[in-house]
Order: sequence, then structure tokens, then C-alpha cells
Amino acid sequence: MAADVVRAERLTKRFGDQMILTDLDLTIGRGEFVVLVGRSGTGKTTLLRIIAGLEDGTSGAVEVAARTSVVFQDPRLIAAQRVWRNVVLASGRGKEAYRAARASLAEVGLENKARQWPKTLSGGEAQRVGLARALYREPDLLLLDEPFGALDAFTRAQAQDLVVRLWRSHRPGVLLVTHDIEEALLLADRVLVLGRGEIRGDLKVGLDRPRDTTSEAFNALKRQVIDLLGT
Repeated sequence: MAADVVRAERLTKRFGDQMILTDLDLTIGRGEFVVLVGRSGTGKTTLLRIIAGLEDGTSGAVEVAARTSVVFQDPRLIAAQRVWRNVVLASGRGKEAYRAARASLAEVGLENKARQWPKTLSGGEAQRVGLARALYREPDLLLLDEPFGALDAFTRAQAQDLVVRLWRSHRPGVLLVTHDIEEALLLADRVLVLGRGEIRGDLKVGLDRPRDTTSEAFNALKRQVIDLLGT
């Protein structure tokens, strides 16, 4: 796993008679930003949960970097714990843990919220705490399951910019699941298109960041993704 943070070979997942993933092969390199798109019910979240170790595949092999963090659409903060404690969870106590939590919160612009309660946060702020918690552990692999889905358009754009900045700073391998084609192309080094349990397309996005959504190259890639989703 020196060069890759995810390696799946012939991964299959079945629920009863329903085949969700079929002989799926996938690699994600260290420091690579990969986005997975697909129609509802194609197995995107199932694949992410298997990689996260939250579900088992029916057959096949999956190797994942030891240090892995997950951010879900719901940030899942503990209401009875202050914000800084939600960052460190059970990994530390005392002044040293507090300082480390504040440093992580500063990266997402929330250092001044460290001693507040989660109920005082906006939806965007709560999701940023979730990112701080994930990156506090310095993961080699960061898994993001539609983390911006509940945010308004303006907050979503800010969160996208923040994720790119944090990725550039920490350089984990990233797998992000989304329904939003434009979001995928704004963020990804590679866009994977999942359909009928198989990866139907693996598109390299060779565009400089920040990306111009009105450019001919961006929209040519967007049409490729739409065509693949339609197959």
C-alpha cells in the first residue's frame, strides 16, 4: 500500500438476490482526489462504506490505508460535548488535546467556536467541525459521503473550496461521493462513473484549479459524464 491508499480487486456486494457491486476494481493513489458519481441506487455509498470498514463485501479483496477518516452528510456531532471535544473525541484530554483541537478548528475557520456547544452552530459550521475531526487524525485516506448535500448553494461553494484547501495542505487520498456532476468536476483529479454495480468510466480531469465551469474543456468533460450516466 506504499503508493495506493485504496486497492479493491473483483469486489462484489450482494443483498439477497440483488447484486449491488460486480467484480469491481479500484485503486486510489496517495494524495489523489477521486470523486464517485452515479444515479441513486447504483451502490456509491455501499462502496464507500465497504472501503471505510463499515460493511463487508460479499467477495473480492479490499486493501485500505490504516489511517482512514470518514465524513458523512450528517456531521454526527455529540450534543453533550463541546465543539473541541467533538474534534478529539476519545483520543485525548487536557490542555494538550485542547490546543490540538483548536489548531484543527483554526484550519476550518472555527477556532473561536472551540468551547461552544454543537447546537449553537449553523449547518455549514457543523460540517466544518466534522472535517476538522476527520483531519485531526492526519488520515492517509479521507472518505466523504455527500458532505455538502444539506448545505445551501453559497455555503456549499465555500465548503468545496475549503475541502480543496485542506486536501492540498494535508495530502490524503480522497474518495468523495456525490450526485452533482459539476461538483465532481470542480474537485476531482479523477471522476469515476458507477452504473449497474460497475465502474463505467474513469475520467482524468486535467484542468487547473480553480476551474472555470463555463469553459469548453469543463463542459466537454461534463457531457462525457452525462453520457456515461445514461448508459
